[in-house]
Amino acid sequence: MDRLLHSGEFYSAACAFLWAAAVIYFRKGGDLVPPVVLNLFKNTVGFVLLVLSMLLVGVPFFPADRPPADYLVLLGSGACGIALADSLFFASLNRLGAGRSAIVDCLYSPLVILCAFVYLGEPIGWTLIVAVVLIGSAIVIGTWEPATDAPPIARREWLLGVGYGVISMVLMSSAIVAAKPVITRSELWWATTVRMAGALPILLLLSATRRHRPAVRFAFTPGAHWKILMPGALLGAYFALVLWILGFKYASASVAGVLNQMSTIVVLLLATPFLGEPLTRRKVIAIGLGFAGATLVVI
Repeated sequence: MDRLLHSGEFYSAACAFLWAAAVIYFRKGGDLVPPVVLNLFKNTVGFVLLVLSMLLVGVPFFPADRPPADYLVLLGSGACGIALADSLFFASLNRLGAGRSAIVDCLYSPLVILCAFVYLGEPIGWTLIVAVVLIGSAIVIGTWEPATDAPPIARREWLLGVGYGVISMVLMSSAIVAAKPVITRSELWWATTVRMAGALPILLLLSATRRHRPAVRFAFTPGAHWKILMPGALLGAYFALVLWILGFKYASASVAGVLNQMSTIVVLLLATPFLGEPLTRRKVIAIGLGFAGATLVVI
């Protein structure tokens, strides 16, 4: 049991499942509020829960053994990897649709591996390379249906969607790899909360514009829309986030990044009962490839 509680691979895989469930709600939430407002809502809910968790477990907000540099790293990681990256992810999702966006998202694990190799000196073994190829192939096969793909979109919207998606993956992967040394030597609740705190000022500033104010009032006013927004926030900005940080704390950044990428495959499974998307032969093959890649990482 103790080994399981310190298994970064377990936490990263569990994070993939919870994040996939959150994405189902985020897809629906994107029809209700703009990307920045959706990101502000989910992270506000997550931050409140993280603060309450710190109070419950008795973790201090300003531990004496934490140097100012650790705060700066975590705050900067949150600003880039949560505030900016997630907002761009939602914007890409709205423009490209689920299938095209998922193909762009397959850049995440290779970028994490590259950043970990460059900045942390983590080795790139052949099993990790094969796992990336398997999971990347699974994502492409499972999310692109040549005969039934989404209707064509305007070239400008396509370029914006791809651009936003690529920038999002670059920011997300580099931000978490940059924070890994601090996360590894820090208490979980403190590191996660400080990182989330770095995202909120940016999101508040972006949401304060005149065109976003009505959406902010709508999102934060209790109503039927909370049946979509609140579960996504709870799953994505609290439970999955905590597991994500645990994965990077106890596993190498490269392994955690590859296992996190499994969330796209899980989305394919959940999309059938919850979004009415058919489970095609291509998706079944993709699921098999994805789990083969995940298995190769952890053996």
